[in-house]
Amino acid sequence: MKGETEEKAQSEKKSLKFYLNKYIQILKLQLKTKIDIVMMAYFFGRWIPYAIAIGIVTGTLAAIMDMFILQINGFLNTNLILMLIYPLIIAIFTGYMIEKYPNTGGPGIGYSILHIKTNKYIKFPSLVFKFVASTFTLAGGFIAGREGPSFFLGTGIGEWMGKAYGLGKKNKAILGLIGGGAFTGSLLKAPLGSSIFAMEIENEHDLDYRPFVPMIIASVVSYLTFSFFRGNHPFIMLNQNPYWTLKDIPYIIIMGFIISVITYIYTIIYQTSTKFSKYIKPKIRPVIGTLIALPFLFALYYITKNPNILSAPAHMMIITDIAQNPFKIYADIAIIIFVILITSFTLGFGIPGGLVLPNLLIGAAVGNIFGHYFPNEIVMFSLAGMGAALAAGAKTPLAAIVMITEMTHADVVIPMTAAVITSYTTSFGYSLYVGLEKGQFVK
Repeated sequence: MKGETEEKAQSEKKSLKFYLNKYIQILKLQLKTKIDIVMMAYFFGRWIPYAIAIGIVTGTLAAIMDMFILQINGFLNTNLILMLIYPLIIAIFTGYMIEKYPNTGGPGIGYSILHIKTNKYIKFPSLVFKFVASTFTLAGGFIAGREGPSFFLGTGIGEWMGKAYGLGKKNKAILGLIGGGAFTGSLLKAPLGSSIFAMEIENEHDLDYRPFVPMIIASVVSYLTFSFFRGNHPFIMLNQNPYWTLKDIPYIIIMGFIISVITYIYTIIYQTSTKFSKYIKPKIRPVIGTLIALPFLFALYYITKNPNILSAPAHMMIITDIAQNPFKIYADIAIIIFVILITSFTLGFGIPGGLVLPNLLIGAAVGNIFGHYFPNEIVMFSLAGMGAALAAGAKTPLAAIVMITEMTHADVVIPMTAAVITSYTTSFGYSLYVGLEKGQFVK
């Protein structure tokens, strides 16, 4: 008995020793795993300081730009006649600008996406002219988004600062995206959504996560810098909380499909107008486009009886109005049709400005129509419509959900996701953004 006990104890001891040795061997193998200290040092030593620096620079410039936009808009609002002739003045200036620097006209995102894949840098005078012209355009009298100019400016700033940091031309595409996402994130007050937007729009069906960490850092720093100067409040102010039930989902899906069809029509008209504009001399192109668009803008102002339509890019109050208050259905339809025509003949003819605001207006107007039949859910339908229109037009479904949430501080993620998935999946094959400006603004 004693011998068996000793033999058993010895066997357990050997077994314990066996497993202990195995564990030590595995631990040694793990310790031998290569830790790339060089890459870590390169990332934290160059990319993080660069991201912080680009965030501070873009946030400061965005704050200056926003301040001038609102100051000019306040002056224009004191005289309606001046507000109505103001677009022609800007169109004349834009004509001279794009004659000398063709890449500064139009939305800017399509050009930027194509540009970052080249070895060239955006010229400094182009950045200055784009900044000045976009500031005056966004001050009023046009329906133009902020993201186009901000993405263009951020791309150029990102490239040049990356060069100063010695990051090289092999990283130029990432540098441009980081700058574009950071500038847009501060000017739209949506740092996370704008970062995702930059990555999604650059790789429509193959998302590249390499620039994600420095881009998020740059966007957050840019947003904090902007907020330090301009305050921290939602870009789209809402006084009502969104409400929805599961019974609304089928109608949300129907709305998403309708928005997809509208965006398809919008894309055809906008691209046709953009391509047609190439046959007109650059110097008079914006003037002709603006002259065609102004009657539609006046009609929209008369139909809605809402002066905020003339100051849409400055403070987005028209979005707030549509999202919360039922407009006449004919007014909603007018907004949809006239926004398509106005932007096709202004942005498509070289006026600097983005396409996010037009998409938001169209989506909000469609949602407002549904709000007539679901008055308690009007805010939800409007916000979901905005997300669906942005996703269909730009092919950025994730960014659309995040950006609308950040800009409104409202939680409609689930119904918005239903609308976004519907509009996005039924709108493959066309986009308002990518590649539109290839050779567009050429002398």
